Amino acid sequence: MAKRFNKHQINALNAAFEESEHLTKEKKHELVGVTGLDVEQITSRFNRERAKKRTKQKMGDLERKNDELQEQLRLSEEREAALRKREAELEAENRNLKQQLGLMDQCNSPCDPFFMFVRGLAKH
Repeated sequence: MAKRFNKHQINALNAAFEESEHLTKEKKHELVGVTGLDVEQITSRFNRERAKKRTKQKMGDLERKNDELQEQLRLSEEREAALRKREAELEAENRNLKQQLGLMDQCNSPCDPFFMFVRGLAKH
């Protein structure tokens, strides 16, 4: 089982990581002296910290991308709703115009389209 680092070691490693994510040989040997850890432990710790940092950055990127996509979806849904409303309006208008044409076809003599339109509205 791996031995946990003590607070002094963690503080020294965190300070070194904040200073630079990548260690020079000199800095590794300095940390060996300060912490009492071996080079492999120090290297592993830095590798884990870099991996954690990359993961956090990727999660942040994914969250931002998710927010953008959610907004795009919301806008698309709004556009779709507006288009469906307009489609219903046009279908109603189309039915009305077809009905008016049907009334004109029923007329045996030349009919005034305005009169037929008014007559069609009067029936409703």
